[in-house]
Amino acid sequence: MRDSIKRILKIMCIFVGIIFLVHIIFRVLPFPELKEFVNKEYSTAYYDCDGVLLQVTPLKEGLRREYTPLKEIPRSVKKAFIKSEDKRFYFHCGIDFISLTGAFFQNIKAGKTVRGASTITMQIVKMMNPDAPRTKRQKFKEIIDALKIEARLSKKQILELYLNAVPFGKNTEGVTSAARIIYGLELNDLNQEQIETLAKIPRRPSSYNPLLTKKSEPFIYPFEFPHYIRYLERQSKAEKKKVYKKTLSVSKDLQTYAEGLLRTSLEQTKQNRISNGAVLVIENKTGNVLAWIGNGFWDDEKTGQIDGVLVKNQPGSSMKPFLYALALETTDEKGNPLYLPNTILADVPKEYGSEKLYVPSNFNNKFNGPIRFRVALASSLNVVAVDILNNIGVDNYLKKLYELGFDSLRNGGKEADLGLALGAGEVTLKELVYAFSVFARDGKDYDENQIYSKNTARIINSILSDKSSRSLGFGYTQTYETDYPSIFKTGTSNQYQNITALGATKDYTVGVWMGNFEGSTVVGKTGSSLPAYIAKNILDYLHKNNDSNLEFEEPHDWSKKKICSLSGMLAGENCPHSVYEYIRKEDDSIQTCDWHKKSSTTNKIDIVYPAEYQKWMRQNQIGGKIDNFSSDLEIISPKNGTLFYFSYANQKRQAITVEAIGGYENEAYIEYDGKIFATSERPFLFFLPVEKGIHSCKVVCGAQEKYIEFEVR
Repeated sequence: MRDSIKRILKIMCIFVGIIFLVHIIFRVLPFPELKEFVNKEYSTAYYDCDGVLLQVTPLKEGLRREYTPLKEIPRSVKKAFIKSEDKRFYFHCGIDFISLTGAFFQNIKAGKTVRGASTITMQIVKMMNPDAPRTKRQKFKEIIDALKIEARLSKKQILELYLNAVPFGKNTEGVTSAARIIYGLELNDLNQEQIETLAKIPRRPSSYNPLLTKKSEPFIYPFEFPHYIRYLERQSKAEKKKVYKKTLSVSKDLQTYAEGLLRTSLEQTKQNRISNGAVLVIENKTGNVLAWIGNGFWDDEKTGQIDGVLVKNQPGSSMKPFLYALALETTDEKGNPLYLPNTILADVPKEYGSEKLYVPSNFNNKFNGPIRFRVALASSLNVVAVDILNNIGVDNYLKKLYELGFDSLRNGGKEADLGLALGAGEVTLKELVYAFSVFARDGKDYDENQIYSKNTARIINSILSDKSSRSLGFGYTQTYETDYPSIFKTGTSNQYQNITALGATKDYTVGVWMGNFEGSTVVGKTGSSLPAYIAKNILDYLHKNNDSNLEFEEPHDWSKKKICSLSGMLAGENCPHSVYEYIRKEDDSIQTCDWHKKSSTTNKIDIVYPAEYQKWMRQNQIGGKIDNFSSDLEIISPKNGTLFYFSYANQKRQAITVEAIGGYENEAYIEYDGKIFATSERPFLFFLPVEKGIHSCKVVCGAQEKYIEFEVR
């Protein structure tokens, strides 16, 4: 008896050992097909912030296959599919021998195949090899592969794999996509009858699928936010992240509203060949995208597939706030600020460069003389912006722009040189919007880096929200009028083919670009009021039910004092016009205005301008006087190293104008090529002959002298 028991136990041990050995072998044998199947691509379902479905991204040939973790699949769905497809799923090793035996005898009796015995595991094997021939050899291979799957995966993993990949016909795989395409519902919203029907379909889709039997209409997949979702898909692939379901920060309602505004505005510029547009809206606190319109996606005639949010264009004056903010933080060698909010900038004709002479002009081709820092930015004047950049340095400005995230300028930004002040470098709308939001974020970027000081950001906000200071450049337009604190900056490229507007409040930042991807010549001139109108209305939409405090903070350690609107100094008794401006509390060096002086003879108020306004006053016939002794001697035209070209057609009328300012005597003489050429009283203005060759010119005023060289070819 004991020997019999020992033999039985020995046989059982051997049997168990064989099973264990086979299991280990099946577990370690190469199985690339399973690895490929487990790692197959799935669609991603994108939802907006309100749970509205935006897209289920299609796979090859339009297939939708959404992935849902087993724990998120309703228990009723799991039970229904196990009951329908594999009742003993949890009790077999991948092969249901009971079902297999029953099917064998039933098929023999019928003389044909009337019943199958595939388990869920074996069906996965068939899915792995959908085009394999249905031969006995293939059937045996499927059995072996099923055993290999069971040796590698748990029952939960197998069931999850099956429910997410089972085909339903109509380019649909997986229970989540089947619930959506057949019933237009999320998986959790199915009732029991719908679940039971769904579980039958994989047996014979042509007989049980309501779509294939014409008992229902298929769900129409939405295709919202095409450019933004394409951008997210590229990011996921680059980061090698698998995303199956994602709720975005965007709002479909806001997107629809913005699309309508953009579409209407593009209709208004059709005659100008402005045919493309883009909009980006973000939340300042988080940097989350709320709306992203890259273009009219399906409009092939207007190259709709191009994403205008990511395309590089010249932004024009939209870049100026970043320059002026840097100017407020730039100091001289002694640590004194080069610019303050009350600094007066000379909007007068100036020359830069030598062989490639650069003479900037304002949009209206006029010069405004002395301009307060605030007005220069708010009214977007060009000449003074170029002068600021010339003073603080192109390299310093580029460094700050890189900190702001303008990576596009790393290629070509240096070549733009002083043109960077006017937005000559190409950047994307995305870069612009995120950089502009720094001002609303107290100078910080989204990595919490302090790009500008809090005071600088707050002063820029004050300037860009100052309606009266915009009037010089834009008049008293209503485009920027809002019932809440807001800042705006617009820009137009040189050829008017790109018009941009940026708008922001404490909570949101909006960027709008309109232009032409095709490169066609723009007809006429187009202003930036249209994109500004869009930006303003989007902010109105966002703040229609917002009761939060939207006031921009005041700068610390600064107070507003009454200054002369012309000189920027403290307003004196002779100043006819004054305004309030931020002055540092500890700054006791600011003087009382000495530009307005009362005549001792006529008792009238005279304006006495610094010497640098000499040329501007003469050319524009501006009344007033010049304080000729307010600066050292300087040759303001031409610049040292300037290159001129001789013209045979105008050789009798051409001359080289030399103009100097400052000095401490009222008389000066000029030496031309080492010889005294002429003597002049103020204003110091001379005309030299145009002669080919390299020439020298020296202006002498008392003990001061200035020397330049130039060439005529």
